[in-house]
Amino acid sequence: MRTRSARGRSAAVGGLLAAATLLLTACGGAGATDAGPEAAAETRTVATAFGDIAVPAAPQRVVALGEPALDTALALGVVPVGTTASRGGTAPPAYLGEQAASVPVVGTVNEPNVEEVLAAEPDLVLAGTNTTREQYDALSKIAPTVAPAAAAMNAWREPLRTYAAALGQSEELDRQLTEIERRAAAVQQDGTFAVLRWMPAGPVVMNAGLMPGTLLSAGGAAPVQPAATLGGAPHSDPLSLENLTQVDADRIFIASLNAEGRDALEAAQQQPAFTRLKAAQAGAVTSVDGGVWSSSSGPIAARTVVEDIERAAAAG
Repeated sequence: MRTRSARGRSAAVGGLLAAATLLLTACGGAGATDAGPEAAAETRTVATAFGDIAVPAAPQRVVALGEPALDTALALGVVPVGTTASRGGTAPPAYLGEQAASVPVVGTVNEPNVEEVLAAEPDLVLAGTNTTREQYDALSKIAPTVAPAAAAMNAWREPLRTYAAALGQSEELDRQLTEIERRAAAVQQDGTFAVLRWMPAGPVVMNAGLMPGTLLSAGGAAPVQPAATLGGAPHSDPLSLENLTQVDADRIFIASLNAEGRDALEAAQQQPAFTRLKAAQAGAVTSVDGGVWSSSSGPIAARTVVEDIERAAAAG
């Protein structure tokens, strides 16, 4: 996707707002107020970051913008008609399998392509917590747009519940999350853990309040101190190899997002600073999918994290 200047993006969004308004007016308009009581009964109200939104009671064409939205939709049996590429990629997240791979890409994580969203003809848009007002205004001219309110770091379940409410499947989502958390708690773990995302510049420590950290903590493990004191930041600044002692945990999970990160990790694993770590000496370093462990938070990703934890525990 071509990078546009801020002026170009604003002009494009303004033009698309006008085009979407004309299209919706010609078709009766998603926001029309002269529909009868029967039409009103076919919607439900969902609380979002931009206020209460009326959405279709049985949406047929859903666009899911962002990995948590796509993950949640698929977990609830809804295959969207559009989504965004994975972080740093050009296709939907690989961990979501063939169903996700078949969903057309209509933008990046940070910037949906409004023209392509419009072409997908959605009757519901599930947007991310990072949706700007400008993006929301453009998207909501196309279809009712649900953008969850930003949540605290350890409240990763709340945006998923907003998506489930929009899809009319709150009970099913709660059932899945309860089962995931039950499995996580069943993996009893002593000692400390660290979740690292390995970048070309070095590892960053992931916040213990993110989904993987909360699921590890459910089994009794404790995060290393840097992971527990990041506040609202998702991760730390990159650490040098000399500072790896700050994450000298009993068990370490390492995620990478691309080939450069994997290459940097392989090189680091040969260095004394890495091999001296307790987890390295005990064979308790586990490589995991970076897209799952450091980018997503949907129920499919959470289930994958629990499966990784179970395998790591079974391996000793």
